[in-house]
Amino acid sequence: MPHATANGLQSEAAQGRLSYVAKQIAPLPAWSIGLLMLFLLGGCVNGRTSATADVFAEVFAPPDDQTSRAADIPFASLSIDTGERSGLVVLGAISGSNTFWPTGHHGLISLRHDGLQATAGLSEDLLDTRYPQSEKDTPPPWRQKSPRSFDLIRTWQDTEGLIQTLSADGQLTCGPAKQRKLPLATLKLEPCTLTLDWQDGRTTQGTLWRAPDSLHVWAGEEQAWPDGPTIRWEVARPWW
Repeated sequence: MPHATANGLQSEAAQGRLSYVAKQIAPLPAWSIGLLMLFLLGGCVNGRTSATADVFAEVFAPPDDQTSRAADIPFASLSIDTGERSGLVVLGAISGSNTFWPTGHHGLISLRHDGLQATAGLSEDLLDTRYPQSEKDTPPPWRQKSPRSFDLIRTWQDTEGLIQTLSADGQLTCGPAKQRKLPLATLKLEPCTLTLDWQDGRTTQGTLWRAPDSLHVWAGEEQAWPDGPTIRWEVARPWW
């Protein structure tokens, strides 16, 4: 596990500190994950603001205050930028390999195996990301020491409320590890270029920064689909 070189953060520090905000739960089927997302986004129960919503309303920090705020929060946290909203968010829940990050105002980012999975609360939302090979006990590309080519399927809702789906042929190419500054640390990470050739003929690219030993993704930037939003995230305090 990599160690931090700034602000005294160590990746082990986050372990055992999530009981107040983030609760470990058993793996859920897809329909239950949907209900969980509705619970986290709802913000009110029987006409009252929920305690969960209150916590995240207080924790969400604007971009210019993320480092100091992250240092003060002892919970797993991410710095995110969706183009429409940005700031520091705290882990809301874990279900198996899925993590859920409420952003306030009925927004949410979902990661799976540390990679972008879904969004909610944007003008266009990513509804689902699937790697068919991963459904056959094959790890996602960035969790492979030598990534192979892969297939990806994404479903999203456009600004008119229509549901769209596209598949893509993907390649992940990782370079030598180098120093990467994060909100609370500077770590030696491998930059991995993510190239997606979509079935409609268009191509998008992104970058994932992964740890050479654990293969956890500490930072990422990718366009969710052609002409879609670009999502950026960086781990402040890890949850693994």
